[in-house]
Amino acid sequence: MDENNHIKQFRFALYQEDVLLGEKIFDADVFNPFTRHQIDIRNILPRAITKFQKLLSKKRYDTEIEVGNGKSYELFRYVKELVDSYPSEYRRGMIYNPKTVKNYIEDKVIRGVECKIGLYIDENTIVERTFYVDGFNSIVRYSIDVIDGVVEVADQIKDQIKRVDTKNMWDDYDLINKRGLSIQQIRELSTNKRAYLLRSI
Repeated sequence: MDENNHIKQFRFALYQEDVLLGEKIFDADVFNPFTRHQIDIRNILPRAITKFQKLLSKKRYDTEIEVGNGKSYELFRYVKELVDSYPSEYRRGMIYNPKTVKNYIEDKVIRGVECKIGLYIDENTIVERTFYVDGFNSIVRYSIDVIDGVVEVADQIKDQIKRVDTKNMWDDYDLINKRGLSIQQIRELSTNKRAYLLRSI
């Protein structure tokens, strides 16, 4: 397949170390190339991390998955029964129970289970942030709550990208109609040159 025709996708994901807890994928091809290469979600990340720290340390979760036709599965109970069905010598390695770690950052002690959020485009990392959850509740891995949290933050990111893309399209309009540039010339502008031309309009 021609790389230029490759369908690009954004992926927002939440991990506990290498364990994927939840992700949402959305189309990146609908956004301008300039927008896709200038993603900045630093303003969203601190609130997202706080949200996930609270979410991943809740005492109770909804672990019942609706599958249609009025049927549902209790996912955590299913996993527990599956683990319990194995001989006792194998169970310990099957139980999901991440360990709390202690890290020292400057003069602060950070204690908790290591987690990570990231935004990716195809196989490329846009941004990743590691954080720690004190009181991590491993049942979250089998919950609806974690999916809802991931989708909510991913939707915030998508909405911000849309707003930036709309602004960039209006900037393109100005560069075409007020500076006489073609769309190809606009695509070839460096970020600094583009900003300079827009300021001089």
